[in-house]
Amino acid sequence: MIPTKAPALQPGDTIAILSPAGATPIEPADSAKPDPFDQGVALLAQAGFRVKLMPNAKNKRLYLAGTDAERLSDLQAAFADPAVKGILCARGGYGCTRLLPQLDFALIQQNPKVFIGFSDITALLLPIYQQTGLMGFYGPMLTSNLIHNEPYSQSQLLQMVQGQNQAPYRIPNQNTYQCFQPGVAQGRLMGGNLSLLTALCGTPFQPRTDGHILFIEDWHEKYYTLDRQFQQLRMAGLLDGIAGLLLADFSEIETEPEQTLPAFLQELTGFLKVPVGFGFSVGHGEQTATLPIGCLAEFNATTGTLRLLENPVSL
Repeated sequence: MIPTKAPALQPGDTIAILSPAGATPIEPADSAKPDPFDQGVALLAQAGFRVKLMPNAKNKRLYLAGTDAERLSDLQAAFADPAVKGILCARGGYGCTRLLPQLDFALIQQNPKVFIGFSDITALLLPIYQQTGLMGFYGPMLTSNLIHNEPYSQSQLLQMVQGQNQAPYRIPNQNTYQCFQPGVAQGRLMGGNLSLLTALCGTPFQPRTDGHILFIEDWHEKYYTLDRQFQQLRMAGLLDGIAGLLLADFSEIETEPEQTLPAFLQELTGFLKVPVGFGFSVGHGEQTATLPIGCLAEFNATTGTLRLLENPVSL
């Protein structure tokens, strides 16, 4: 599949907000706390965008943001609407894998748009890229972290989707980096949340990672759950033929006194003979960069630098 770039967002463009996975907690009407959607809409308006809140964005059904039909309807309607130029997910949680069997990939391919999310949205970003070629953006979401007014995360996202970074562009890293296996890798970026990568294994939407620079992040895991998921990736072939591996942000991991997290991750990935490094601000940490799925990139594992070799949007 030839990668497709969505048109860059411009001031005045309309961004659709939807919730394809979990529901955003909403405070009671009499609460002094502001509505997170109102906060997010105000932030995007301040950045110069119009905002369209999709009809089911605030829905809640058990652990999901409404029924599968409601969430799927919002997603496909946003891609089909010619007035909508970008799509920003409100939050992750769980639920995107439930939409995949019914998702109209042809509709998305015919209407390429900036599509942003992370965590559970991995389960949409990767299948969309591999079924349609569309470069999506693994970046902060509206109610989960954009509204926290963290300048690095906000600026990295807005600059990326507006095409303001001239390639080759080095993505600034806010984390402490460690090289596990030195070397330089070139390839298209692929990856996301470890739990979702493993959830896609054995399905028709299992990622084809060969030749790609694979990045992985996760949070709230234990050593044995990380181990189990890495073994699944390895046995499913997702680590075969990759150009390099960037272990990004692993936040709030329950560590063991016998071994530090870096040493544990290095042991898990020690069989790889490609450039490998750990510690990059992408994921569930307080600061997160935005990575374009499918974009040609260069990862220097020796120095910990990640450069985009092309613009991820069409100008």
